[in-house]
Amino acid sequence: MIVLAYTIIKEQNGRRAMQEAQHRAGRLLLCEALECNEDELRGRLRYHENGKPYLPAGPFFSISHSGQLVMLAVDKEAEIGCDAEDLSRTVRNETSIRARVFSMAPELAALEKDNMPLLELWVRFEAQFKAGGVGETVLVHIAEGYIAAVCSRAKNSGEIKIMQKYFEI
Repeated sequence: MIVLAYTIIKEQNGRRAMQEAQHRAGRLLLCEALECNEDELRGRLRYHENGKPYLPAGPFFSISHSGQLVMLAVDKEAEIGCDAEDLSRTVRNETSIRARVFSMAPELAALEKDNMPLLELWVRFEAQFKAGGVGETVLVHIAEGYIAAVCSRAKNSGEIKIMQKYFEI
């Protein structure tokens, strides 16, 4: 089973303050999933060469943030990826972004015939990319005004349990 937890954080003054709040919320979501505190988490986290955090003893996890939404996906069985986007986001260069997605993930080109909205295509691509490029990708409906996807490499990922969490940041 995949566990998907998310929180909506308060708007912060300035880009840097917002990024710090997003990262802290991601850590708090992970701490809650692991039943540990932030100091314990810091001692357990490792980082791949590309900067992606991981836990050597598991579970597999992925964190995404967009605007005020911060989301965590956890899978005990296999690598997982998640992505979320704020639907109010302005997208420039849509044609070149679509071309890039299809060149990197040709299997998603089949979705183009359905005239899939770019942000929907993007969250599917990012979730799959974060899961190592393979796996079943599913759109999930979490918070109003956002679109999200999760991708697991597990053979039978099954149910997705979605939980909203509240933190003061």
